[in-house]
Amino acid sequence: MTEAVLGVDVGTGSLKAGLFLLDGTPLGIRRAAYGVSSPEHDAREQDPREWWTALATTCRELLEHAGVHVLAVAVGGQAPTLVPVDADLNPTYAAITWLDPRSSAEAERLYARLGQPVPVWGSWPAQAAWFSRNRPDEVGRTRWLLGCPDYLTSRLMCAPAALLSVTDAELAAAELDREYFPTAWTPGRVIGAVSPAAAEDTRLPAGTPVVGGHVDGLLGVLGSGVQRPGDACVNCGTSATFTVVSEAPLGYPMFDLHLTGTAANSGAALDWFISNFAEPACAYVELFDAAACIPPGSGGLVFLPNVAGERGAAHDAYARGAWVGLTLAHSRAHLFRALLEGVAFSFRSMQDWLEDAGAPVRHVRCVGGQARSDVWNQIKADVLDRVVLLPRVVEAVALGAAVLAAVGVGAHPDLASAVEAMVRVEKRFDPHPVRVGYYAQLFETYRSLYPLLREANWRLHDLARS
Repeated sequence: MTEAVLGVDVGTGSLKAGLFLLDGTPLGIRRAAYGVSSPEHDAREQDPREWWTALATTCRELLEHAGVHVLAVAVGGQAPTLVPVDADLNPTYAAITWLDPRSSAEAERLYARLGQPVPVWGSWPAQAAWFSRNRPDEVGRTRWLLGCPDYLTSRLMCAPAALLSVTDAELAAAELDREYFPTAWTPGRVIGAVSPAAAEDTRLPAGTPVVGGHVDGLLGVLGSGVQRPGDACVNCGTSATFTVVSEAPLGYPMFDLHLTGTAANSGAALDWFISNFAEPACAYVELFDAAACIPPGSGGLVFLPNVAGERGAAHDAYARGAWVGLTLAHSRAHLFRALLEGVAFSFRSMQDWLEDAGAPVRHVRCVGGQARSDVWNQIKADVLDRVVLLPRVVEAVALGAAVLAAVGVGAHPDLASAVEAMVRVEKRFDPHPVRVGYYAQLFETYRSLYPLLREANWRLHDLARS
């Protein structure tokens, strides 16, 4: 029977599950959507049970007629997202997502005590500290504090396990007890097996090896195929990450590489625009076709994509978005083109930050759900002034999880061999010299806007709470 591996990506807006042959050929990728709730001001929560329903649904769809032997499964997911559960892995409170700014004050206090900056990715310990201080009744029913991939991995095995790891110093600064955190797994190693109960829900055979996964930002890097210093990956989703392979000792060792990276919330702007400003009959592709007809610069319109705050070059939970330069001459197509350019400018800010830190960017691989548009990929190439490469499988988090699954059970000898076998580049976008020069000038205007609007945005945030 044909052998395959299953990789899972638990994103902010949907779960994607991919079934892959050992050469990376996708036998199928399925998606199940869910929402984000806001039961109080600033809250951005999800019901983790909806993740499990999405996993069960997509797995059943993939396996119904696949006729393959699944060697292993691995799960990647959004981070930092905190999932409090009881001893039976039932949620005691909603998942507090990475979009949720309520723990930002805790994070500032926690890392000030440690004499460190707040991590650009966000902080699980700060989320846990906020939960312990603000939800005492739920804390009383809680046995484990898990991350997003931890929750689904634990549900698959019917036993608590964690990627989420917290240092002793962070625990002390956050005043947390280590007993709430299961033993951390090692990504890429078998940590258990699919339980009979999970097999009934998902149709994965009981006993299928479960391999430790990782957070989505890093699995997207693995699934993009970057291998050499200067190779960069932009994972274009609700959360946008920009990671480059760097020379030791710069960066952090991961997946047998040295990686230097940062993140931004700018990708949330696309989903927000489509949800609120696209007519029901307007197809996704039609928006991009209309944007392609608008000249670069969108008729003197610049968009700040901070609709979900910001955690990239400017760490500000209460940053807000804006179109600047709006006139009667601008149409919805202008607004959308400016949005695409504004998100690309946020990538340029991250690229500049990485290069200033000593990690040069040679070319960029674009992955994630927002990497499917040729129009946008060309804008990225022109704004970044770098060749943009598009892999065959843009759902790189799911593919990265599948790579870990394959290595975990010995189907490939190591990560480098697995990436070489399973990742292929399909398209190339070269920067256009004239547009590169124009966007470089417009980028300077973009960079000037955040500091000019910061004070006003904070006042608006405070007014919204009153």
